[in-house]
Amino acid sequence: MKNSKSFLSLILAVFLMASMLTMPAFAEAKKFDVTLNVVGVNNVITEVVLSHLGELDEKYGIKINFQQFSNEQASNKLAVSFAAGGSDIDAFMFRPLDETLLFVQNGWLENLQPYIDADPEAAKIDDYYPASLGLCKDPATGKIVGFPMMVESAVVFYNKALFKEKGIEKLPTTMQELYDTAAKLDDPDNDICGFACRGAGNPAVTQFSTFLRAFGADFLGNDGKAAINTPEAIQAFEFYGKLLRDYGPDGVLNMGWTDTWNLFTQGKAAMRLDADTNIGSWDPDNSLITLDDIGYFQIPVGPNGNHGDFLITAWAMGVSAGSANKEAAYTFINWMSSPEMQIEIQKKGGSSSRASSWAENYSTWPSELQTVADAAAKVAVSTDRPYMINVAKARDIIGQVIVAAIEGNADVAALANEKNAEFQALLDSE
Repeated sequence: MKNSKSFLSLILAVFLMASMLTMPAFAEAKKFDVTLNVVGVNNVITEVVLSHLGELDEKYGIKINFQQFSNEQASNKLAVSFAAGGSDIDAFMFRPLDETLLFVQNGWLENLQPYIDADPEAAKIDDYYPASLGLCKDPATGKIVGFPMMVESAVVFYNKALFKEKGIEKLPTTMQELYDTAAKLDDPDNDICGFACRGAGNPAVTQFSTFLRAFGADFLGNDGKAAINTPEAIQAFEFYGKLLRDYGPDGVLNMGWTDTWNLFTQGKAAMRLDADTNIGSWDPDNSLITLDDIGYFQIPVGPNGNHGDFLITAWAMGVSAGSANKEAAYTFINWMSSPEMQIEIQKKGGSSSRASSWAENYSTWPSELQTVADAAAKVAVSTDRPYMINVAKARDIIGQVIVAAIEGNADVAALANEKNAEFQALLDSE
């Protein structure tokens, strides 16, 4: 009897051990058991993430209280919260071009570098386009303070039918070729301009940046000083002005991106330069050209072969420096910005910051545009405007030189000198 009990005990022990070895993964203790407060906006990123929250909870034990706002409402919500310490927000979406400098200056963004360094394989930083990370870093230390989620670059849209009609087979690859091609396509008798781009001062600055860089200039010099009056910058102003003055649309001085987009989709502009993400606005019911009629090419290089491409990060994810759940919040934004999640966002019409998202045909965009966007991202810089806090005022200042160059009635060099001094005073005030 004693031997029988011992045998049964042995069998029971073996059974228990086998059960433990075969226990399903979901029975393991989750890393966290927390609900995070997250502030975001209503866009495709949010749509995809909210549809996968069950996986986040199952894998990490993280639940999300997602507070969704418009862009400006979200910015106001963050500012009010952070001013009070930021403890009621754990993670948030932000706009790096507009907010990184201010948030870093005020100590509102958690430094993510220690978390990344602790597990670099999980972060997969090398998969991000380098330019997409540029504005997600503390400018003083170079440490990453946000993960880029959505980007956009500049592209030239062109009307294939008009190119064919004029017998143009070679796409422009230099700025001079762009001008010469616009001359061939310009057809005022039929109300068709050769080239359309923003001409209204402030809005024009972002697209003018591609010409400024292509001509070897920039808004700021290597010393961080205002540099819109260099010989290269003046050459860029004058070229941009002459291109739009000679072959741009009537009323260009009042045009922003929606105006030039409408012109192009009505077949009234042979070429148009603006953001690649504009393709999401194409509407077959309100367009006189089909999607197949639209072609795309990269920003032409300048006289010395300089690229003017930009890759700006429209949205990024950060962790509140005041959060009591920083490790969990980091885990959440790293999961949210992972290659797998970014591919899902790409499939829904997003524009990913990760190269792997563009490696295959995941996007809803035309494949031709995907190829151009990927090529541009690899040579791009991180900004399409001066990188500073009071950027709206800076754009007003620079926009005045752009308008004068298009009008062709002013001494552009003299005006650039005058406005450069104003621009520098604005930089000094920060």
